[in-house]
Parts: sequence; C-alpha cells; structure tokens
Amino acid sequence: METGFRTIKTVDASEIHIRDPFIFPHAAERKYYLFGTTFADGAGDKDPIFEVYVSEDLAVWTGPYVAYQPPRGFWGVRHYWAPEVFEIDGKFYMFASFKGGIGENRGTGILIADHPAGPYRPHSDGPVTIAGSECLDGTYYEDEEGQRWIVFCHEWTELYEGKIKALRLTKDLKASVGEPVTILNAADRPWIRLFGDPRIEKTGYLTDAPFLYKARNGELLLLWSSYSVPNYSESGLGGYTVAIARSASGRIEGPWTHDEKLFMDRNAGHSSLFRDFEGRLWISTHYPDTPHGQERPLFLQVEEKENGLFLPE
Repeated sequence: METGFRTIKTVDASEIHIRDPFIFPHAAERKYYLFGTTFADGAGDKDPIFEVYVSEDLAVWTGPYVAYQPPRGFWGVRHYWAPEVFEIDGKFYMFASFKGGIGENRGTGILIADHPAGPYRPHSDGPVTIAGSECLDGTYYEDEEGQRWIVFCHEWTELYEGKIKALRLTKDLKASVGEPVTILNAADRPWIRLFGDPRIEKTGYLTDAPFLYKARNGELLLLWSSYSVPNYSESGLGGYTVAIARSASGRIEGPWTHDEKLFMDRNAGHSSLFRDFEGRLWISTHYPDTPHGQERPLFLQVEEKENGLFLPE
C-alpha cells in the first residue's frame, strides 16, 4: 500500500474522521479495506486524494494509505466523495464522485487497480453519469442477465426534486450507454424535508447514497439517504436517515415501491452493506452526520428476514 504525507497510525474506528464509509472485504487476505470521504478538497499545496484503512477485525484500523493520487490533468479537481470498490473480472474498480473544473459538472468516474487498496488509476474517460448534469454517489450493480449498471443521484441543486437514476454500462466499464432509468423522485416521500444551502440560495429535496442489495426473497432493495422531518419515526430525530425502496421484480427497471418506515433514523446515513468473513451481514454508515467534523464510521449487524432487512433492537 502506498503512503503519502499523512502519518500512518493504528487506531480505533472511533478515531477516524470519515464520511460515506465503504467496506471492501478481501477474502483472499481476510482483511477489510475502509474507504470514504476524507481528504476531499486538499489543503495547502496538497491535492485531494482518496485514502484507505486496513483492518482484520473491523475494530482496529491502520492508515490512512493513499488509494488514489490523481495524475496531472485529471478531470476531477475537488469534491473527492463517496468511493466504493468492487471486484470485477479479476480487477478492482473504484466508483467515485468528482467535481470538474470551472464550468464543468460533478459526476461519477471509474478507476481501476490490481489490488483493493490501490494504487488506482483512471479507467473511464471522465464521468459515466449523465453528460452535462450534476450527478454523484454512483454505485455498481450487475443484474441476472449480466448487464452492468451505475446507479446514482441526479442532484437536487439542478432538479429541485432530487432523483436516483440508473444507466447501463459497457462491458469494459469505460462508458455508459442508452437513456437513464429513473428509480425514484425524492419529493414524494412523506418523511422527507426540504434541504437548503443559503450559500447558493436554493432549497430542494436531496438524494444521497444509493446502494443495491439482492434479497433472499428475490426483491432488489435500494438503500438511500436524505433528511427527515422531525417526529416522523419513533425516535423523531429528524436528521440524516436511511430509507429503503424495493423492486419486487428484482430488476433495476422496477416497478419500485417505498417502505414507509425508515430503516435508520439516528442522525446517521450514507450507508452500504457488506458481509464479514463468517457470512454475517453488516451496514457501514457514518455517525453522527452533524455536527460536521464529528463523523465516524459505524458498523452494525443487519438481520435479513423474509420481508426485508432489520437492525437488531
């Protein structure tokens, strides 16, 4: 693994400041690799990078190592957000969000490496999300017919009513093809509240963090995050949340329905699922979401029942 200018330390998860944590379990090594949003905008004379921590038990971690150092002229110049890593055809692919230069859009691009920790290098020719649109948080899914997809958020800052969409990917994962499939519109959820940013004088319905999971009952589940109105759920926190949509057909094309009960309402979100080396299912999320600067990775075991996923009480 590559070292950078940051000091490598061995720490507990509670000491790692990270948003959007994603775990890649590498069975060949019996090691877990933790990616997320850390050094997203650079500082001083240091460019933004993606970093990685490594652990054998999900409790004690060593890092940060450098997973991706952008080469000169790379299209993404800031907002290095939400990396996710997948093993495909014997290689490791990182789906990650970047903001382009002045006058260029945000999008998800695809990087490639020979090892899950990197070093990653550019693979796609720029973003594979919608050209000319503000998109982020792309995740990967391959359906039962072998079609490869990117599922992503179409930003509320552009649409007002944020959406989660999907695009087919070419087999080599270098580009997307065809027209986008809309999975959900954020504004029609009874629990969601408007999100605002006074700096850009806009409000809208935010969508974050799509992640797909094929359930044992054949349904395709979509985890995603936004902000809830106060007192919607039992806890009534009204903060960052995780919701679930489901496709009973098991297909990206749906039709999609929505669980009225929030999956997680505890000022935590941007979640993904993984299995440990004993086969147990976990959710990886950051907690708390606010105040900013306090975010830490949180790993909770998840129970799958016939009618869906549940967090143990």
